Amino acid sequence: MAIFQKQGSYYIDYYADGKRFREKVGPSHKLARQVEIKRKAEIAEGKFFPDRSKPTITFSEMVDLYWDLHAKQKPGARFTGYTLKRLRSVFGQKRLDQITIPDVLRYLNEVKETSSAATANRYHNVLRAIFNRAAEWDKFSGKNPAAKVKQFRTDNARTRFLEKDEIARLLAACDSAIYPAVVCALMTGMRQAEVLGLRWENVDLANGIIYVLQTKSGKPREIPIAAKLGTVLEGIRKGDGGPIFALTARSLHRHFVKALRLAGISDFRWHDLRHTFASHYVMRTNDLPATQNMLGHQSPRMTQRYAHLSKGHLKVGMQLFDAGMDTVWTPEPPADLSPEKKNDSRSGAVVEELPQENWSGRAESNRRLILGKDPFYH
Repeated sequence: MAIFQKQGSYYIDYYADGKRFREKVGPSHKLARQVEIKRKAEIAEGKFFPDRSKPTITFSEMVDLYWDLHAKQKPGARFTGYTLKRLRSVFGQKRLDQITIPDVLRYLNEVKETSSAATANRYHNVLRAIFNRAAEWDKFSGKNPAAKVKQFRTDNARTRFLEKDEIARLLAACDSAIYPAVVCALMTGMRQAEVLGLRWENVDLANGIIYVLQTKSGKPREIPIAAKLGTVLEGIRKGDGGPIFALTARSLHRHFVKALRLAGISDFRWHDLRHTFASHYVMRTNDLPATQNMLGHQSPRMTQRYAHLSKGHLKVGMQLFDAGMDTVWTPEPPADLSPEKKNDSRSGAVVEELPQENWSGRAESNRRLILGKDPFYH
């Protein structure tokens, strides 16, 4: 560090974190010396934050920037927009430098309690990204309060789905406000936001196709319309444009909770309608790749949670394999076996007794397959 005078004022010159700083103190050399000692101590103790005095924008202002410059161009913008709206309602009026790690933890714990660990982790990801972009765009100079927060452990293996009798009870309990939306979710596996965002211009009833354009992954997909769903949609059709279901997420939740209570169904969420579709589709078709396409899973690993429901596909596959082996398989053994040889009844292969030394040095009889005599390998 150094002290120098310029135009009647004293300055201190020092380095911190590889950066050079020149700080104006005033007309007193003694004061400059005191400030120099203080800065040395702050740097040594890790308490030197030169940018802390810079004003930062509010979280609400940063959300607007994040949306306009970054988020709305990304896949899944519809879902991000909803998350930003929720975050703004909590942190909106605070400056970025006023939001602390305990603030972030407190909010994420609330989300986990009222929704799920996976939902809380998604909010955490967006919150962390907002602060990262703020630092990159010179709108924030402190430490990211979301960066030090660990994500919750999640269990994505939940596959709660309704049996046939439960489906019937649920549909009977639904009022007219949500009945078509529930049928749509049950017959397509669409996510709640996809159902609520569905528009008539994206539904081709003549050819039986739903075009899902606003998806979580950002990749559009097509879903065939089952006959039962087609009948329901024809019944509520009032035009060729606009949203199909005049519902908000809040009103849908209120009506759905009431229907579950009337139907006597517990431990069930709207998202489990998606599991219900996938589970029954797999049980009836044994077609996991088709299920993956209709659900919009980016990886087959996500669809594998339904594989255990496909009870018949392995048996059917083995039957097809067995039928294809008719021309090469000869179950009867050759007639001219020598006394030393005998037939292995399990495979029809010819085996003979040969001595073999085991690890203890004792001879014992082991059976060895004579591959050249096995008709399967011809």
